[in-house]
Amino acid sequence: MNLKRMMIGSIMAAILILGACGKSQEKDGDVSAAAQPKKVVAEQENDNQDNKPDEDETKDNTETVEKDTSGDSFENMNPYLEEETGGDIEIVFANSDPNLVHKYSDKVKIAIEEYQIAHVTNMNESVKHYFDDEDEGYVITYKLQFENNLDEDVFFNASTMMLSDDGTENLYMKIGLVDRDDWLKGDNEDVTRQYGPGTYTGMQAYTMTKAQYERLLAPTYTIDIPMLEDDFKKRIGNDAVFKIPFNEDGAEKASKSAALYADKMVTDTIADKELFFSKEDMNETQKIDEVSITLEGVQYADITPTTANEGRFVNFGDGPLVALTAKFQVKNDSNEAIAKSLIEKRLILDQNRGTMSSQGMLEPTQYGDLQPGESEEILSVYLFRKDEFGLLKELQLQFGPLKDSDAKNLFKEKSVTFDLPMK
Repeated sequence: MNLKRMMIGSIMAAILILGACGKSQEKDGDVSAAAQPKKVVAEQENDNQDNKPDEDETKDNTETVEKDTSGDSFENMNPYLEEETGGDIEIVFANSDPNLVHKYSDKVKIAIEEYQIAHVTNMNESVKHYFDDEDEGYVITYKLQFENNLDEDVFFNASTMMLSDDGTENLYMKIGLVDRDDWLKGDNEDVTRQYGPGTYTGMQAYTMTKAQYERLLAPTYTIDIPMLEDDFKKRIGNDAVFKIPFNEDGAEKASKSAALYADKMVTDTIADKELFFSKEDMNETQKIDEVSITLEGVQYADITPTTANEGRFVNFGDGPLVALTAKFQVKNDSNEAIAKSLIEKRLILDQNRGTMSSQGMLEPTQYGDLQPGESEEILSVYLFRKDEFGLLKELQLQFGPLKDSDAKNLFKEKSVTFDLPMK
């Protein structure tokens, strides 16, 4: 079978399987990894013993992970948990300075100031439903800070999602495990999700069974997007996506994720990625009339679908897969509004062997138009069978034509083409 037929077969397979897959989570944005905790409180009889740090082990960034089995080193940041459950509370993991910040814009941001994991035992019968009716369970409490430095109110639901490492479990926030006075809410008594200019703090709590907790290394915690004027079309930036380490292995995994371009394989836990080549300082700019398109960099990764998403890739066969993610910055200095979701992006394979369309289902969802004067980060994703990828010698990426919201071609149907490094 010649290469062109092989690539066309893979392309069609990818389109079919990714287009017909189950419901995708609309969660996009940069991925942040927590700094190593300054101290870990470890539970003596936890089955995660192998994940605990050695007493004298020193980590990078001049921070030391210390082991403390006394359970007294950290004050419980969520004392309401004991009141609500009537149980015995032991803090088994804490990170008081995770350095997790997401900027929705230059003037609006969200941060995780600290988080703790508590082991709950000897609880009241009436609250065991939080833990699938088991006699013990775990609660992670996040302390959040939302900052609005605009001159107008922002509408922010503070809605969140916590997804397991393998994508199979969507854990749920339990508002009843945080005192109402400690919720993250705005300053308008009638509309608690309306935030005037200022800084706000509050907490959220998620529950886990013992089995769930023992499986987790670095789950994905996603926080929704704020809006102006309570208008969905006036969303500010992208969702905040954080990888939350539960132990040392989780910290390593989160750190690797933070270095990856935030396509949906990362933000939606669709696949694990291992970089084998990248060039992230290209910064090559070409123009379509008054629209500047800058190719900032490319990343090539071996990918392994997570357990929950293996079916999406079944038509690629059993062999290993490679993903190419290209990162662009688009600046619209024209007088036209450009539909972000309708930007065409395609690969040219070895000049004349064929073309490949981008995998829109693996790219961040783009809403609305790129208005005159605005800039936007655009990611473009392509999938290959690894054996087929190894046959390629040259790749070019064509960006454009650009369209308006009515799918009308703009700027005389012009496009630009970038040569992509492969090694």
